[in-house]
Amino acid sequence: MNYRLIMRGNCFEGSAHILSDDEVNEIIEFKKENDIESLTEMYNELSLILGEDNYVHDMLTNYWLNSTSIKDTELNFTLIDEHDEVVWGSREILDLELTKWVELVSIEELDIPTLSSYNASGKAELDAYPHEKKSNILLYFQESKGTLVSFIIESKIMPKQSDFAFTSRSLETPNYELELIDKLFYKGKLLSRQYDYEEYRVKNMSIELFTLKDVE
Repeated sequence: MNYRLIMRGNCFEGSAHILSDDEVNEIIEFKKENDIESLTEMYNELSLILGEDNYVHDMLTNYWLNSTSIKDTELNFTLIDEHDEVVWGSREILDLELTKWVELVSIEELDIPTLSSYNASGKAELDAYPHEKKSNILLYFQESKGTLVSFIIESKIMPKQSDFAFTSRSLETPNYELELIDKLFYKGKLLSRQYDYEEYRVKNMSIELFTLKDVE
């Protein structure tokens, strides 16, 4: 029987893009010339400035894209069966490190990227903290309330809350950190993300540019 685990709460849809110094200057000049106070007001113009074949905030970037839930007090899970009937709802799904399933998870599974990564190395990353190799980072994210991601479970018996576990990752910037859900496991097996059960309302949107000057 197929079940679906729905992850609800405060949702995160974000991306980061690595900029050259020239691109930073273009953005700053455009902002000054058009008397714009914040980058959020340049939401539509950024793709034009950087080139639509190079950057579209929710589709195309040279760094990372991610859609998930924020790890906070609003995070909760609902299990439904193949008839869309609710089996149970819970806030009690634990961090993988605190469960008996942690010993079943392989190093390879922990290393599997769950972000859409455009790095040349193919390694999924999640940060917006400038350093020498990535001196300018444009961060976009939209915070919503509801459901962005769900997971399909095939099981002959009804899954329990204690069968599931998650891992999280910190999105670090020079000004703050966001703790995001990274992976979900069922009895130690990595679950694949599904994006066909979305139901959410947008709360706010942020666009920020971080450079080495912000970490000096």
